[in-house]
Amino acid sequence: MKTIKRIETSARFAKRHSPQQRSSSQIVRPISTAERLGLRKEAMPKRSWKPRKVWVARDGIFPKSRKCLSSYAPFESSLEAIAHLLLSVDHRIKCYACQPHTLHYWMPNTDGGQDKHEYTPDFVALTKDGCLSIIDAKASRFANDEKWTKREPFIRAAYQRDFGAEFLVWNEFDLRAEPRLSNARKLYRHRFQPADLSAELSVRKAIESHGTSTIGRLCEEIAGNGHHALPDVFGAIMRLALTGELLLDCQTHYGRETAVRFRGDAA
Repeated sequence: MKTIKRIETSARFAKRHSPQQRSSSQIVRPISTAERLGLRKEAMPKRSWKPRKVWVARDGIFPKSRKCLSSYAPFESSLEAIAHLLLSVDHRIKCYACQPHTLHYWMPNTDGGQDKHEYTPDFVALTKDGCLSIIDAKASRFANDEKWTKREPFIRAAYQRDFGAEFLVWNEFDLRAEPRLSNARKLYRHRFQPADLSAELSVRKAIESHGTSTIGRLCEEIAGNGHHALPDVFGAIMRLALTGELLLDCQTHYGRETAVRFRGDAA
């Protein structure tokens, strides 16, 4: 009897776990390239962080934006903090994560063989059109150091070969370039959506009427109607630029004379 019972139990187990009996929720979904690189919600940074870990640089936790998938957003230098800012306001970026994976790559050694090395990037970003970028925010004195210049080609090749991802090194000249940085700070200050979205609707209607306009003209015209204050109109323009709906002339500091148009319109 025990033998019969054991056979019956085994048969029920096989039937329950057969492919025909599995529900769609139990089917294993293939891991995407972005997920392999750590781009997933609540991704945990691979490098441990604690206050004053890097004593020669500014470090801390950057305020998380909706684009940042990491469980928290650490930075270990002022350059990394700026990179957070630029990624947060770039309308082309769908999402990004901080230090989300560790890359294993190989370099030749003096004996004619290969040695295994590890590298953890500062950021991984996914654009809205599906392109993956691996980003390292690095001061030029470190980027030009012989130890790094020997490693970088192998790191770059590994990302391209294994993931089809572009490897970017942003130095202080890239990150602090003006007017990009000042404009990014203005956009970031207006990232929060207000309860009343009527100012954004008024901006859209005004641009539909004029085509290309300027920030000053839009603010004065809409505020002059008495429905919105000047700061509310300016904030609406910044938020619409953040989403990519509006295109602002980024060659100058955002101000009264900055040209504004819908992104899809001809220049």
